[in-house]
Amino acid sequence: MIRVLVLGATGRAGSATLTHLAGRTDTIAAVRAGHEPGRLPAQVRTAVIDLDDPDTVREAARGVDVVVNAIRLRGDIPDTALIELHHRILDAAPDPGALTVVTVGGAGSLRLPGGVRFWQDPAFPAPTLPRGRAHAKLRDHLEAGHAGDRGAYLIPPPDFAPDAPARGTYRSFESGADESVFTRCSISYLDYAHALASTAAERRLGTALIAGGR
Repeated sequence: MIRVLVLGATGRAGSATLTHLAGRTDTIAAVRAGHEPGRLPAQVRTAVIDLDDPDTVREAARGVDVVVNAIRLRGDIPDTALIELHHRILDAAPDPGALTVVTVGGAGSLRLPGGVRFWQDPAFPAPTLPRGRAHAKLRDHLEAGHAGDRGAYLIPPPDFAPDAPARGTYRSFESGADESVFTRCSISYLDYAHALASTAAERRLGTALIAGGR
């Protein structure tokens, strides 16, 4: 059974992913000191980490095969913030070359006609523009192979609904030069977490666009 470390485990996407991983993997929830366990599934194993302290990440990642990065950086973050976070995770891993990192993507990275990204579209919400730009940078960085070839980047559609019910299924689309059709799709956090968990458990690689099932 593979071992999976979930970062951002107390957030909605992270905690839902833990639930889907139950019984499929040996799972560890990474939490901050003084965390509130309300969103964690009962009896889940935890490891206290501080992303600014590589030793805590290294200890939590010892013996781990897959890291699910469900950390959601907020505010006016720099364009390179998510790239830097990804490399902090890799740099702290005992064996970065053997580690698979499955990352919660962002709709801002979707490709529209004419080389435009969705974060540049007038419909993109202004408060999340910094994160949209950072996700586009991260996606390009990963797809160019600058962080190795052991990762998966899963992009939800713009209508990413925290409280929508689970349908119990999802659809996966390959990336392309024009992903504008995907901007009209939707998915619940619960169904997206199903995709995250399956990707982690099966150690799938590459970029995928994840929408709710019909």
